[in-house]
Amino acid sequence: MNTVKWVFVLLAWAPFNLWAQSGDDFDWKIAPYLWAMSVDGSLAIGDLEQDIDVSFSEIISDFDVGGSVFAELGKGNHAVHIDYTYIRLKPDPTPLPTPFPAESELATKMTVNIFEPAYNYLWNGAGGPAFVVGARYLDISIKMTPELAGPGVIDTEPVTAGPNWWDFFIGVKTNNAISANWDFSFYGSIGTGGSDLPWTVQAMFSRRYSNNNRLGMGVRIWESIIPKSKA
Repeated sequence: MNTVKWVFVLLAWAPFNLWAQSGDDFDWKIAPYLWAMSVDGSLAIGDLEQDIDVSFSEIISDFDVGGSVFAELGKGNHAVHIDYTYIRLKPDPTPLPTPFPAESELATKMTVNIFEPAYNYLWNGAGGPAFVVGARYLDISIKMTPELAGPGVIDTEPVTAGPNWWDFFIGVKTNNAISANWDFSFYGSIGTGGSDLPWTVQAMFSRRYSNNNRLGMGVRIWESIIPKSKA
């Protein structure tokens, strides 16, 4: 927990300390975006085990509700961004194996929260390429409800559990003007932590206004392999 605290202190102190020494105006960028994600792992709760293998096609078929947004605030050569994603999935029930009664199923509801704060060093100021360092918090909650077709060996009350962990990453952003008022940016990162080599790529189209402020729309691909979790 102390590591997490100092990561947030560093991410907050560095840019604000440098902003205080700069006379430039603040620049901001806000963009909701589409996402494609993949998570591999598994969760065991007592005698029940549920794979946490979520591909993009499964997200589309099992999607219940969700959304993503990216926000960045900068001044001169320094900026911070916050990225947040929330997804709730309701996959089809999973058949339970022996010794459970025949035709018994496991109903599952999964929620995924991804929160990412990061510091950006902008080589050429707003609109230029950037080096990014930050942290990413991931929380997966799974509610499993056994639906038995006959007498069972376990309690049929819903059980909720799930892993949560931190990853730390570095990345690079590029920004290219494609017209007088429109930009295209690309952002890629790779990291380590609770996940096994998590990586992301993000592309965004932005409408540029006065003082380099931008509203945009983008797409992000995120993949992570997590260790087996037991609760």
